[in-house]
Amino acid sequence: MDEIGYSSFQSSNIFVECFREGMPLIVTIILLCLYYQKRISVIDTLLYAFATEAYTMIMIGPTFTATFFIGIFFLVEQTHQLITGRQQIRREYLLLLLLPFLSQVTVFLITQLYKDPFAYPGGKLYAFYTKPLYFYIKTYLPFFAIGAKIVQDREQLSFAAFTETVKKIARISCVIAVIQMAAQFTFRSRELSEFLGLQGRYMVEEINGPMGIRVQAWFSEPKIFSAFLSLAIPLFVKDRQYKMAFVLLVMGLLTSSQTFWVNMMAAGVLFFIFPWPKSVRWKTLSSFGFIVGIFLMVAASKEYFLKHYMENRNDPLYKTLFERSAYRYDNEVWKKDNIIMGIPLQRDMELPVVDFLRDEPYLLVSGYGAGNSIFIPPSYFFGQMNYQNHLAGIGGQNLNMRWFFILAEFGGVSLLFFFLVLTKTNPETTPFQRNYLAFVVICFFFSQIDLLFVIVALLCAYDHGPLNESVYEQSA
Repeated sequence: MDEIGYSSFQSSNIFVECFREGMPLIVTIILLCLYYQKRISVIDTLLYAFATEAYTMIMIGPTFTATFFIGIFFLVEQTHQLITGRQQIRREYLLLLLLPFLSQVTVFLITQLYKDPFAYPGGKLYAFYTKPLYFYIKTYLPFFAIGAKIVQDREQLSFAAFTETVKKIARISCVIAVIQMAAQFTFRSRELSEFLGLQGRYMVEEINGPMGIRVQAWFSEPKIFSAFLSLAIPLFVKDRQYKMAFVLLVMGLLTSSQTFWVNMMAAGVLFFIFPWPKSVRWKTLSSFGFIVGIFLMVAASKEYFLKHYMENRNDPLYKTLFERSAYRYDNEVWKKDNIIMGIPLQRDMELPVVDFLRDEPYLLVSGYGAGNSIFIPPSYFFGQMNYQNHLAGIGGQNLNMRWFFILAEFGGVSLLFFFLVLTKTNPETTPFQRNYLAFVVICFFFSQIDLLFVIVALLCAYDHGPLNESVYEQSA
């Protein structure tokens, strides 16, 4: 099913597709060689891989990127060190390692002893219990190993080094995005643009805004690129590099992603309205509450805003800034309310999950099991085609709203533990680092930035000093 479902994501040119399919392994080998030669840090390795996920082995699956292969490599390495006694699992992370298992056991007991609300495509009941195991091995354990690797190398890492790497990737990515746009507008060659990292679905003029293209650089999607840009802008502003911050702002505009503007709003709220609470958790909760209040006011006035947009919908500026937002809020066609806490949910992904959990609220305790969103009954989706696309993974099966993803898949208890562990800071953490971690925590609700969240959280928990120049002088 995956091969059929993802055929539209492949290039029609066999040579271009072979290049795109081979790039993840090439990038993985280069980055791992540089890391073990001590020319780059583990965080550099991960961030550079994250910034090349436009190239993926789509014949196998959309998640088989350089980040995936590096994560698997670190998983094998950390497992070997654990078995040989050279690595230990810290007590505070042992529960995180076991949470998916405990969640799935709870789901099993609920379906066997209380109620089974799920649907099983093809009658494959066994898949409901094996899917979480697949998710655990393929996705969760590699992330856990990445975290363990960062903690293991913590003496050679620092927030300052992370900042410089993020800024460097942001600059390079902007150059790549400009090259992509220039190539597309000059040559109008789909194959050339795909070779340069653009996906075909972001070059369809009818659905991609007034420019007919959504830039993504070498990131997996424009919304991921926009999320990265939004996380980089505060770092440039902090260092008073305002011109570059403005360039990133313009580039974020060209992604046509609502994620970017939500993250920018979060940055304004956190850095300028709630800068004073020392606790990252209080910063996060107070800022998020304020943001929800803004969304509620917008939702309450949506009829006025939609009318105003329709009157100006042919204006290029309005199309760029508000077209996708208007689509999210407008239910004239869909006839189904998709607004929760003022936030318009994606109708193909988040809304079916929300509606399902509304009807089965007891699952908020345990979640429905990692990777088990495909077992939500088809009645919650907008038509058979939407449901079949969901089963095939077209557009993804994981929720982009990541805190909600944890709640839905692992349950409320797991959500609480994840929040407490990943918002812990040490006494030497600077005020800006605390603010930045809180900013990332809020952005994690709206953006699929799992890797960046893990990196920033661990740096704030273990960073004890300035950059060790001797480790990075070769890569400067």
